[in-house]
Parts: sequence; C-alpha cells; structure tokens
Amino acid sequence: MKLANLWLLCPILFCVSCDPFTWVLGGTAVVGSTAVRNQEGVSGSISDTELQAKINNILFSSDKDIFDRVELAIKHGIVVVIGYMKDEAQCKKTMQIIRNIEGCKDAYDETAVQDMPDISNFALDTSITSRIKSSFSFDGNVHSMNYDVTTVRGVVYICGTAQSKYERDVVLNHARTTSGVEKVFSYVKINKNKDENNS
Repeated sequence: MKLANLWLLCPILFCVSCDPFTWVLGGTAVVGSTAVRNQEGVSGSISDTELQAKINNILFSSDKDIFDRVELAIKHGIVVVIGYMKDEAQCKKTMQIIRNIEGCKDAYDETAVQDMPDISNFALDTSITSRIKSSFSFDGNVHSMNYDVTTVRGVVYICGTAQSKYERDVVLNHARTTSGVEKVFSYVKINKNKDENNS
C-alpha cells in the first residue's frame, strides 16, 4: 500500500525537505541523498526534491489510482517511472503526465501491465537499496551523492551522472554483485564536461 495518507498528513516532507530522507512507496525503497555539493551543485539535489514533490502532487491530483501504482527514481532531472498498471492506456497516460512536468529533463518508461508488488517484498528491497548505497559510499571511485537507487522486487534501477565511463562501470558492478539483486537497469549518464580519456 502506498503511503498516500502519510503524504496527506505530512506535506512538509514534500515542501521543505532537501532530500535527506529515505522515500518509501508501495514496497519500494528509494534512498535519497543529502543536499551536498555534487557535480550538479547544491541546487541539483534541491531541484530533484522539488521535482519529486511536483510529480507526486500532480499525479495525486489528476489520477489517484496512477499515483498509487507509480514509483519514481529521480536524479539530476532524470526520472525513471516504475509502474504496475491496469492497462496500456494507463501506462501511456502516466508517461504523458510526467513528461510534461517542468523540470523533467528525461523520463524513462519502466511501466508495465501487471499486479502491484506485494508488501512482503519491502524488507528485501530496502536491504538491497541500502547495501548498494553503502557500497557506493565506501568506494573512493564513486561520487555517491550523484546517484539514486530504487529497488522493486529485486530489480534495481539506478539513475544519475557519472564523472567517467569507469565510474559508471564501478557503480553498475556494485549493484550487480549485491546479494538479492535479480537485474539492474542503468539510467546513468556520463558527465560530458569531464575528460573521458581517463575512463
């Protein structure tokens, strides 16, 4: 069950947070990052928080059923939409809504027509997400604040910006070798402002 009631009772989480929280939705654990300087700067992290709040608000206002069925991974304006929809029309409507939201630089469709995840998957998904984020933090080759990790049913979705192809490969290797991970989907972009000759 999605935490829609908590969202209604605690709008402050959406309005003033600078992303220092673990965002839990419908059996999914999405570990956010603190608002520290990364390759996008402080404003990059804050804008992701504002974008997430905006998307959730618009989805909730326009179609409560879609809101309940959607999970989001967001980093540097990259939005990965993970949804368990009742039909193809709902998948299409979801992506149309999100792609038209200001601040969304790219939106990737990971929606599908299938049953929503069972709450029993939550503990394992949370553990996987936490272990992956920890592995990023302890690896000197990874700028951990530049990534968002979302796990659903053992499937990991990573979005963000790597400083080089090498860093991206290290990030994906950490995720793929984490116990319990079934599959990894990467939406990691390479920072074009960095010298890729070192990757």
